[in-house]
Amino acid sequence: MTPPDLSLPNDVETLKAMVLAMAEKAARAAALESEVADLKARNADADARIERLTQILKAFDRARFGRRSEKLGSANGDDEQQALVFEEIETGIAAIKAQVSKGRAQADGKRAPRRRKGFAPHLERIETVIEPEELAEHAG
Repeated sequence: MTPPDLSLPNDVETLKAMVLAMAEKAARAAALESEVADLKARNADADARIERLTQILKAFDRARFGRRSEKLGSANGDDEQQALVFEEIETGIAAIKAQVSKGRAQADGKRAPRRRKGFAPHLERIETVIEPEELAEHAG
């Protein structure tokens, strides 16, 4: 199983250290694989939710702007139904944003924006005011 050009040390302690290093690498690889699988599952779930919300929005747009939209008056209690649709959409969007931000926060922390530096103290500051020339009467 080992390549013929690989020479292993005869020292038992060195061999033990090599085996421990290999075990640590295998553990890190397994942890990374499980994290990748978790992120893929989150991504698939977010895609499914986005698809569902898109379908709800399309159905709502069809009801609002479609051929029969004028037949559906708001006197039928559609305001409550519309409020429920918007509430469901807002809840879904908030859940997706929270899930995505949770995944991103684990991947990399947000850095604070850099502050702008002022001029160096040894630079001379000159304040110049430019006055406009006299304007003609009808210049504006």
